[in-house]
Amino acid sequence: MQAAVTRWAMAVLRIGCGFAVCLPLFADDPAARRTVSFRQGVNGYQGTVDTEIWALAPTTILESNINMSSDANNDGGESQVLIRFDDIIGSKPGQVPPRSTIHSAKLVVNAFDQGDTVNLHRMLVPFDRSATWASLISGVSADGLEAARQRSSFTFGKIAASTSEVPFDVTDSVQAWVNGAENHGWVFINTGGNGWDFYASEFENINQRPRLVIEFTPRSSAAVTAAAAN
Repeated sequence: MQAAVTRWAMAVLRIGCGFAVCLPLFADDPAARRTVSFRQGVNGYQGTVDTEIWALAPTTILESNINMSSDANNDGGESQVLIRFDDIIGSKPGQVPPRSTIHSAKLVVNAFDQGDTVNLHRMLVPFDRSATWASLISGVSADGLEAARQRSSFTFGKIAASTSEVPFDVTDSVQAWVNGAENHGWVFINTGGNGWDFYASEFENINQRPRLVIEFTPRSSAAVTAAAAN
């Protein structure tokens, strides 16, 4: 009788040349799960890139601002917020290994001004710290070319009168990145003219800077064996 398999799943692919290729895959074992967190200035992490772009200041670089606003009508012109966490995927300690299974990923920001519902879309094109409304050709459109049409997450505008932590579920985005897609971060796009504001990675209080928290199970080592078929 074949022994029961508990922590490992064996995928067997039979091919025409008469060989079987056996790929051991790491099963969902709670004991194997890991959690990592990324926040600018914590444990030496310096990979957060975030900036606001504004239609009324189309060539102005706002990357050094300590807070950012996503607003469809910011004093008469739309403003959007771009954010990305670099160096989160890899084989170094504290990174998420490629091909891991992502159980949960949350982008958490500290909002201090309630506004209209804001949608978070995965960016499909790169940006850098010097990005402006003009350099991104009249801001970012969620058109399937610049940013994904489907929102990754969203939040209603209502928050407490003081600072509130607001989580965005970005599990699908991070899973796509560990599977090989390029990490270009996200864009916050407001659905109305009441701005939604939060603190940036430059804010003096480290505990109120954006953070990315990921729970994952690493893929097993790529052991591949071949055996002659009967």
